[in-house]
Amino acid sequence: MAVHYNLDPKHTVKIESLPISIGENKDDINDVSYNHSSPVSTEIDANMVDGIYKLLEGVDSPDFDTRWQDTPGEALNPSAQHAASTYRQTLCLGLRCLSGEITIPNSQVWQDAVAYCRAVIAAPQDSVNRANSYWTRSSSDISKAQLQRFGPGIIAAAHNGTSEIVSDHFQGDRLKVPHIDKRQSFYRNARNMNLGVFFYPSCSPLAVGAFDSGIVPCSLSISAFLDPETAVKGGSISGVAICDDYAAFSIKDYEIRLRIVGFALGCAYEFGGQLVNAIIDGSMLQCVGTSDQLTVEAAMAWRVINGCTSPNSGYIFGKESLEEGLVITEVEIAIHDLLDWRSDVAAGNHENGVSAAYGLGIKDPFHAYLEATLKRAASNPRSGGYAIAAIVYMHFTSVRYGAYDYHGTHGGPCSECVRILRDVTIGAGLVWAPKLPPRSFEDSAGIRRLGKTWIDEFKDCGLVQESLGWFQHLVSTGEIRLFDVLNPIKEVDTEADWA
Repeated sequence: MAVHYNLDPKHTVKIESLPISIGENKDDINDVSYNHSSPVSTEIDANMVDGIYKLLEGVDSPDFDTRWQDTPGEALNPSAQHAASTYRQTLCLGLRCLSGEITIPNSQVWQDAVAYCRAVIAAPQDSVNRANSYWTRSSSDISKAQLQRFGPGIIAAAHNGTSEIVSDHFQGDRLKVPHIDKRQSFYRNARNMNLGVFFYPSCSPLAVGAFDSGIVPCSLSISAFLDPETAVKGGSISGVAICDDYAAFSIKDYEIRLRIVGFALGCAYEFGGQLVNAIIDGSMLQCVGTSDQLTVEAAMAWRVINGCTSPNSGYIFGKESLEEGLVITEVEIAIHDLLDWRSDVAAGNHENGVSAAYGLGIKDPFHAYLEATLKRAASNPRSGGYAIAAIVYMHFTSVRYGAYDYHGTHGGPCSECVRILRDVTIGAGLVWAPKLPPRSFEDSAGIRRLGKTWIDEFKDCGLVQESLGWFQHLVSTGEIRLFDVLNPIKEVDTEADWA
């Protein structure tokens, strides 16, 4: 399946692409074909074409399947064989889309998606310039809806809240906040990570992040309405935004970006529809909305854009209405903000909805944000419950977040939060079964192996029920307050500036 190019490496190479179609119908995105038209002005760097060619050769090699072997020389079991074939076919498809050999005709959306993907591979960045790129005109309906629900005021509140927390409670020194040093946590744990075979090497924060902070939690979330294989493929879209988000410390990981983005683009091509729009949402991390609303709900909407959870909406996959589809995107990032609040404040990072709540002057911002998140989940419990479980799984098993390292005193549970979480659990079709979360990275080894199986072989191993049980424990015991910056706990990584 190799594609051959004769290139002068000193020059950019003009490839076949698409003219912009102004009158595009929403359904036209599903009309797919090879592009045999004359080349137009879109350019692709010769290095990228060379990289595509080399990666296609590698994927075509029999060695590709050996990554799925537990023991060298051992025959693959049927599920591993199927998964290896699926990853190969979809990656080859995506690479040929990147090269321009395969396209969706008469689609401005597709043209914009490919342009963005090429930009991510060539020069990743999390910047205002990226957010102002022309291709954001083709962003998803989810992003367009959320941009109408927040504005610059809520971002200012987050900036103010972050600095005020430190001045009000930590003598102006953010490093006094007990928090996880994410950089050191990565170096401690990455080599012992049960990394999916497609995501390598383990020494790369980008490869690891695309796995345990991207495809794993995102696919678990959308398994609320998709079968395992479809969910895993859909969850891969997260890798595009992660490449931009991790730009500051992964600029040299060119081949890894090519692999991650190529696979995601192949999935978008296969799905069509709004998923092609949603891949572009990764460009919008620094977009500012148009609303003057100053509420917790506005903070959640901002963080959907800023954290790029929109591709996980059931609406994107044609399974929910637009309003229903907003829920999973808001709950995912809200749970993340609750569990990551300490590290964000300690890093001076304002990109957290709970900090925005503090900046708005909300009394007990952590509890207010938690209760609002649970109520939002209850409005669409299937998606909401799965979103909670997926993010909790990420925080207690990933190499960076180290949720298991927080210890100390905490108050009792909030009966209303427990009641709402019970309703969410039942509404999601899951069971109320609180369970102690992992107490160390090593303690999560067994569950991480199941996460690897989920991604490598598309096997559902009950991870959603497991990790929702962890959250049930946190809420029903009050232990969730260990993540509350305003609640004193035992020192962990104080004085460590990981930002």
